[in-house]
Amino acid sequence: MDHLRLVWQTGETLLEPVMFEEDCEGNRYNVLLAVQEMLTNVLRHGYELDEAHPVEVEFQVAADSFSVELRDQGPAFDPLALEVEDPALAIGAGEDLPDESGGFGIYIARMVMDELCYERRDGWNCLAMRKQVRVQAGT
Repeated sequence: MDHLRLVWQTGETLLEPVMFEEDCEGNRYNVLLAVQEMLTNVLRHGYELDEAHPVEVEFQVAADSFSVELRDQGPAFDPLALEVEDPALAIGAGEDLPDESGGFGIYIARMVMDELCYERRDGWNCLAMRKQVRVQAGT
């Protein structure tokens, strides 16, 4: 689980110079939260907290976007195939949520990222997430 902190710190450093269209700090935090939630899902559900399995995290900073791809060798699982409702709707309706209700991380990632793609490649789950940044004026 120490790797969660390392991934957060790496993402934070790479996001520092990224200029989002609105609320730079809020968008940076939201991107890091989405990455953290999805990585936690891999560790908790895919690997059942067994840290001996590999996880690859690849960040990419481009002129118009910030992207991250998470790769793991857990059982095939497409998080985008789940129908996840807004957790606030269940809470607002007075429903009790079980402790391990799940789906919050996927919901967060869908809400804060502009694009999510999943595919299974050569025995790896690959989840790519992308967030649009402010496009610089032409030179």
